[in-house]
Amino acid sequence: MKKRIILALILMGFTSLIVQIVLVREFLITFYGNELIIGIILANWIILEALGSGLSSRPSLKVKNPLVIYALLQLGICLYLPCAIYIIRIIKNILNVTAGEGIGILPVFFASFAILAPLSIFDGSQFPFGCRIWSDHFKKRLESAGKVYILEALGFIIAGPIFTYLLITRLHSFEIAFILGLVNLISAALLLTISRRRFAEKTLLTLVSIVASLYIFAFFGPLNKIHDYSIARQWKGLKILEYRNSIYANLLVTQAERQYTFYSDGVPIINLPVPNISFNEEFAHFVLLSHKDPREILLLSGGAGGLINEIIKYPLRKIDYAELDPLLIKLIKKYPTQISEDELNNPYLNIKHIDGRRFARITKSNYDVIITNLPHPSTLQLNRFYTREFFRIAKSKLKKNGIFSFHLPGSLSYISQELRNLNASILKTLEEEFNYVEVIPGDFNIYLASKQPLDISSDRLIERIKQSRIKTKSLSPQYIKLRLNHYWMDWFDSSIETDSAVRENEDLLPSGVFYSIDYWNSLFNPKLKLLFEFIDKLNIKFLFLFLGLLGAGLLWLQKNRSDKKLSIGFAIGTTGFVGMSLELILIFSFQSYYGYVFHYLALLTTAFMAGLTLGGWQMTQKLSKIKDDLSYFKKLESLITGLCLITAPLLMHFDRSYLWQFSFIFFIIAGISGFLIGLEFPLANKIWLNDRKLKHAAGILYSFDLCGAWLASLFASLALVPVIGVLNTCFFLAALKIISLLIIKG
Repeated sequence: MKKRIILALILMGFTSLIVQIVLVREFLITFYGNELIIGIILANWIILEALGSGLSSRPSLKVKNPLVIYALLQLGICLYLPCAIYIIRIIKNILNVTAGEGIGILPVFFASFAILAPLSIFDGSQFPFGCRIWSDHFKKRLESAGKVYILEALGFIIAGPIFTYLLITRLHSFEIAFILGLVNLISAALLLTISRRRFAEKTLLTLVSIVASLYIFAFFGPLNKIHDYSIARQWKGLKILEYRNSIYANLLVTQAERQYTFYSDGVPIINLPVPNISFNEEFAHFVLLSHKDPREILLLSGGAGGLINEIIKYPLRKIDYAELDPLLIKLIKKYPTQISEDELNNPYLNIKHIDGRRFARITKSNYDVIITNLPHPSTLQLNRFYTREFFRIAKSKLKKNGIFSFHLPGSLSYISQELRNLNASILKTLEEEFNYVEVIPGDFNIYLASKQPLDISSDRLIERIKQSRIKTKSLSPQYIKLRLNHYWMDWFDSSIETDSAVRENEDLLPSGVFYSIDYWNSLFNPKLKLLFEFIDKLNIKFLFLFLGLLGAGLLWLQKNRSDKKLSIGFAIGTTGFVGMSLELILIFSFQSYYGYVFHYLALLTTAFMAGLTLGGWQMTQKLSKIKDDLSYFKKLESLITGLCLITAPLLMHFDRSYLWQFSFIFFIIAGISGFLIGLEFPLANKIWLNDRKLKHAAGILYSFDLCGAWLASLFASLALVPVIGVLNTCFFLAALKIISLLIIKG
């Protein structure tokens, strides 16, 4: 009996994590996600989970047989999950949005909220019923919430590596959903056999058996047809050749007549055999012609599919090409064209399947030209290639007359405030590191930076292209003169100069993410312009003033209360906020310093959850021995406050050049933060249960914890870290916990 209950509770965390990752990936493919979209989807999941936990708290105490309800929740998850995947894939058809068309924040919010609601509520409702099951069967009411909390965290730990290294690279979403559903059905059947065979248990057990049989039949029968049909509906009008998942992205290949289009997470990135000729020619040749004799090139991402084809028109010694995802190159080779074969079989090309920033940092080579061909910094992952620290790395890898180049969105008609802020922030940062910077304005702005003066006059570039006998289709001498006309350059400079107040972009102050999302929002949902303007003006003084008013208000409310509902609930909510924020900060900082090392990012999350599990287990062992609960709780709050205060200075202290020696610090901080948070939840549950007025503690406290995490998933990732930076965010978190500490009575 104990093993069956433990299995069901571990499965709660295991299922929750895998469902979240599967659905987030599906949403990203549909909505072309950035940091804000990811935050909205996760926030909706967490707040709905909190709602389910809160609403189920009282019913979980009143039902006669919680095992039946828990089994019903498992059945509900396994039945609805495939439906959710299908609805996500066809949601654009429902909203009358064509494939390839962008969509605003509000439709994303409401669509994801509606689709996620059943799953999230079922998932959140499992926690209080799990606590009731543990309490009934093991007669340990005070320990029940802590035990369930530990087992759920253990499920998260197990799910991460299994999903990353076993499921996602071998199975599509429907196959994962059906396997997960079948495991939940088996668990439900085992739970139903624990109690006496009443009519309800017998009926539900029969239903579970029927559904399990249908799942097995579907898995080995029509499941792939359902998958193919949903993909065809999602990409209506396109011929689907490949639909594959790697650990980095979802990759799709479509064909229209003889034209192949390659998509990454729903975004078209390569067209062959007819690529984006205008972009490839302009970007490659404006950069390479600006150098007297480009021989050794470093290309960071986005080379295959036309850009390399332009680069190899020059007399080269080598091209080092960093492309993180090997599956992308594999698919390009699988559907060969003349351009792709010329590119990938070029003897000077060295493909490195490694994060571009990491390769730039560790390579011992120096280059004539370094080209970054990535989208604008709309995510923390992309932003790493537009920061002061990366520009410093690029500068160190250039030869004396070397040129570093990248591009950002632009316009030759009207530069909006949002587009101006984005370009001004990155330009301001670039000029801090390079002595000489030039920008070629256009529909996309080409940035050139060097340690030596740059000569990009139209006459010089036209002369070089004639001498090199390079053939182009769109880059005529007349067009070069038009693009390099001083009128456009002066106009661009005067536009950008008006925004001297914009923040520079750094690893631990990723302003580029905020300005990129603000620009993206202006295209799809300009109604939220005032909100973004307000967030942009946030500073640490304003936030501390807000916290001061919040603290004063809470102290006044708590003064006249005899119970501990407000103070303990607020403490758990702020702990959820701090825990999620610290996890985001650690993952982002590690990624900034070391590159996109997927294995280590998974280990960071595992370290946090392992700490959480250990902390929860330790506290449940000593709960009965603690006499002064509030005093112990205050000590934990003080320790969490101290952790917030030392995290950012610790991360900022180490010089990047020897930080590799201290990578273990990230895992130690992640483990400690998880450990402290794991210690606090069981103790908070005991304090609530000892208060006569609060009998349904577990579900309510769990919902407070989730609400704090919900706020962090939106506020910390969009408004705190990108606007005030990691250091000030940690100070904000510490101040928040100090307020929590002050309002606790006793």
